[in-house]
Amino acid sequence: TGKELKNIVCIGIGGTHAGPEAVYEALRGDAAAAQAMEGRGTTLRFIANVDPVDFDLNVRDLNAEETLIIVTSKSFATAETMQNART
Repeated sequence: TGKELKNIVCIGIGGTHAGPEAVYEALRGDAAAAQAMEGRGTTLRFIANVDPVDFDLNVRDLNAEETLIIVTSKSFATAETMQNART
């Protein structure tokens, strides 16, 4: 669409969810990382289950034209991850 990406939604189950979220949480408390993100207006969200209500709550206020969805999986055979990817 040519619009700037302002939102990132990461979808994964187990380690493919926990790893990226752990890195995000660790860096969030780091002063240099916080300063680098300051003023960017980027939203980062993590989805780790197949509950459609949870998915809706995480994305309902995001503009689809400004949102990057990242689906992470080691095999892309995990039923829950693929169900979320198709949502």
